[in-house]
Amino acid sequence: MENNWTIEQTKTLFSLAREAKEKGRGLIWAFSAMSEKSGRSVNSVRNYYYSQLKMFELVPSLATDLGIELLDSSRERFELFDSDEIEELIERVIIGKANGVSVRKTIAEMSEGDGKKALRLQNKYRSMILHHREKVTEIMRKLGAAGKNYYNPYLKEVIVAGAETDNYKKLGDYIASLDETEVGEFLTIMKKFFA
Repeated sequence: MENNWTIEQTKTLFSLAREAKEKGRGLIWAFSAMSEKSGRSVNSVRNYYYSQLKMFELVPSLATDLGIELLDSSRERFELFDSDEIEELIERVIIGKANGVSVRKTIAEMSEGDGKKALRLQNKYRSMILHHREKVTEIMRKLGAAGKNYYNPYLKEVIVAGAETDNYKKLGDYIASLDETEVGEFLTIMKKFFA
């Protein structure tokens, strides 16, 4: 399906958001309803809503001209993680896991009983592991350099700081931490080195 939104679809989305608030429902209800109407994923609808909302907040006359009534300022904000929060999250989870504490328990401790915060942290952790391997690997390298044990989610094993590791295992771990392009570059360098 095309990713272009019509003015009517945008109006419908914001109307559903207002309806959700009036009925005491969360915005996810509006995103789900729009997802069904438009054939787009709920995440796509949510992302579009927040991008448009930001634009309307910067240029309020645009929303007025389109006849879109925005929710009041007491609405729940979509919170973004800053780099320090991301680093703390990854560090605490992989150190906890190295000490036998589950991801879920570590996140429960971090969220101090706040269910929404726990879900937010859990989703961010999963997203980082799946889509930001380079950043996670950088955090693991820092922990190793600081002499801390951590769990490597890609090798699915605990890395013990200062433990003797044979060079073949180190090389295998290093290659496993690379993406496809980096592996290709590494192998090209090795071919030149051993040629």
